[in-house]
Amino acid sequence: MSTAIALKQQLEDPTSGHVNTLTKEQASLLRECWAVTFLLQGVTAEDSSEIKQNNDNVSSNFTVNGRHGKKSKEQNVIETFSKYSRMARKMREDNASSTTINGSGRSNDKYNESSEFRSALMLYTPEELHRAAWTIIAADDPDVILLRFLRARKWDVEKAMIMYISTLKWMLQTKVRDIIEGGEEGLEKYFADKDLEGLKHQFTSGKSFTRGTDKDGRPICYVNVRYHKKDEQSFEVLQKYTIYTMEVTRLMMEAPVETGCLVFNMTGFTLSNMDFQYVKFIIQCFEAYYPESLGVLIIHKAPWVFGGLWKMISPLLDPVVASKVRFTQNEKDILQLIPSKHLIADLGGENNWKYRYIPPRENENHRTKDEVTKKQKLEKRHSLERDFEILTKQWISEPDNEQIENERNQVKIQLRKAQLELDPYIRARTYYDRIGVLREDGTCDWGY
Repeated sequence: MSTAIALKQQLEDPTSGHVNTLTKEQASLLRECWAVTFLLQGVTAEDSSEIKQNNDNVSSNFTVNGRHGKKSKEQNVIETFSKYSRMARKMREDNASSTTINGSGRSNDKYNESSEFRSALMLYTPEELHRAAWTIIAADDPDVILLRFLRARKWDVEKAMIMYISTLKWMLQTKVRDIIEGGEEGLEKYFADKDLEGLKHQFTSGKSFTRGTDKDGRPICYVNVRYHKKDEQSFEVLQKYTIYTMEVTRLMMEAPVETGCLVFNMTGFTLSNMDFQYVKFIIQCFEAYYPESLGVLIIHKAPWVFGGLWKMISPLLDPVVASKVRFTQNEKDILQLIPSKHLIADLGGENNWKYRYIPPRENENHRTKDEVTKKQKLEKRHSLERDFEILTKQWISEPDNEQIENERNQVKIQLRKAQLELDPYIRARTYYDRIGVLREDGTCDWGY
């Protein structure tokens, strides 16, 4: 019932469903999501610092204390989690037996997430999923991440958790952490070792770059489609470059902004620029791996030949993603979405900035070699993660306790600060760090 109510509330008020705009029902489902997340990642009610290695026995860690008298805070947590342990076990059992005629998963499961969920629990330990979860959070508000999956699955906790764990598996298998932390130099080395060419072209051609914000404060990623030729790079190069671009753009989202603006500049487009395999990958990224991350997709100056292609592409889109597509044909159209001072001059704006790639500088990542300081900052971050988990479990069992909620919110702030202090020691600098757009305090300087 609460799922239907939460969805109805979001449909009636699209601004609801976010950290500072949660209704009572939506907040309840978020707590439920956290409880199941902890269970699946082996974070126990008794001791959040101990990550259990046996995911199959997750429910055995939660027993209700039968002693009489006033319950302690710890007893409340344990008792609350005993209910959710049954839910987690049911998710396992339901998904273990959930198959269609061809055995690929639920019939309405577009990306086979049920199968990916089962596979994730088989392939990875709870500890590995737990660490991957904190990797995906990085400097973001932890609630923002789970709420993305809840909104994407219409406030159905089970479906949101299946999607979330499936995404963690994808991140681990795709080695997203290595892409983020290795940066441009890491990608260059990776493809050089595999003797694959085409990466340098992605950075130097001006095919895509991020510059400025739209009218809602969302960072704008421009894609100049005319510079793309399918055979100029392998598909793996495109995949990793796209993930890298999406992760870097994530760094540019300043709260309360949670989404980005994607502009496909179709000027000069011909059929030789079309790449269906790549288009499908981008769609999957936004729908399955980075849900609720796309604010608006602007297709600018599409020629008539694109009309037939769009008829083939549009049926592939989830209705929510499709609703975010805007077609613009001239300056007047696009200026309704992007302020003139922010829009690049090539598209009729006043921003005269030009993209010129600057390669990595010698010794710019010297702090990544400082193992002593890195260890100290990692320990501080991990300590705060444990504090957050303890407070979140208390918040789950005592949702009306304002003191717990306030303490939890304070730890969120400390988590972000600790991650930003750690960042130069674990993440290679990017082009946007080099030109001064990305600041080490987590803000952006667009120069206007």
